[in-house]
Amino acid sequence: MTMPDMSLRTRSSARILARMGTAGLFLACGLVGGCVSTSDVQSQNASRERRAAQDPEALARIGDAAARQNDMKTAAAFYGKAVALKPDDLRFALSYAEALASSGRADEAISAVRGALPHMAENGKMRLTVVLARLLTASRHNQDAIALLRPAITSRPDDAALQIAMGVALDTAQDHAGAQTAYRRALAIDPSSLSAQNDLALSQALAGHKAEALSDLRRLRTLAVEQGASDAQIATIDGNIAIVYALEGDVQNARRSGTGAAVTDSDRRENALFYSLLAAGGGGRDVMPSTPAD
Repeated sequence: MTMPDMSLRTRSSARILARMGTAGLFLACGLVGGCVSTSDVQSQNASRERRAAQDPEALARIGDAAARQNDMKTAAAFYGKAVALKPDDLRFALSYAEALASSGRADEAISAVRGALPHMAENGKMRLTVVLARLLTASRHNQDAIALLRPAITSRPDDAALQIAMGVALDTAQDHAGAQTAYRRALAIDPSSLSAQNDLALSQALAGHKAEALSDLRRLRTLAVEQGASDAQIATIDGNIAIVYALEGDVQNARRSGTGAAVTDSDRRENALFYSLLAAGGGGRDVMPSTPAD
């Protein structure tokens, strides 16, 4: 029996494909059985999407990527999906709350943290309590923040972060003496806390002791640089130095110090206007301590 000429057959197939061009490629692939169809690709993509939709880590990574692009609306959407799948994960809850707050949805951030609290272990509860207190304070629900923090401090009197959060809430409620007591308690627990030192100095300025506050903040900035503090921590201290200058009516120095606390030209313009208004008003009623993370 004569065997078929395979080389001729191969050449014939090649000529057929050449005549068909790319438009007939998928049809040809179907005939020879060596390619994946469009429907197969779509099915595989859909399968991957379904798996990703059930993977909280994958969803959080998408949220992280969006946050790095400053697309906080998208970040919040994906962090929210991750939280729904794994409500006891502190990382997801914190990221979700931050994204919501950063996109101007403070009330939703507060609700998200309240909803996450029952799912957390003890340490997670304390971290979220601090975050919730800061969100409430930023939303001017000072008394709600204070009421939240009191029992938490009673159960964990050695937690410096809770004391600092209480100080910020009290400062915003114009109870500067009470705030300074809270900051000093935090420093008794953690003497190296930049947050407590920073907020104590600003609280003194808000209480009218501006020269003392300015001296303490300058010293703190030098210490922070010597200790290798992050740029964000140093920028926060610079911002508070600028606030104290503005409270003194020294707009020129306020703007100069505030330059170090601004990232963009828009930030610098907004800060300059804020310091001018603060100096003109001569008071700190709407000033909240800006706390660098330790």
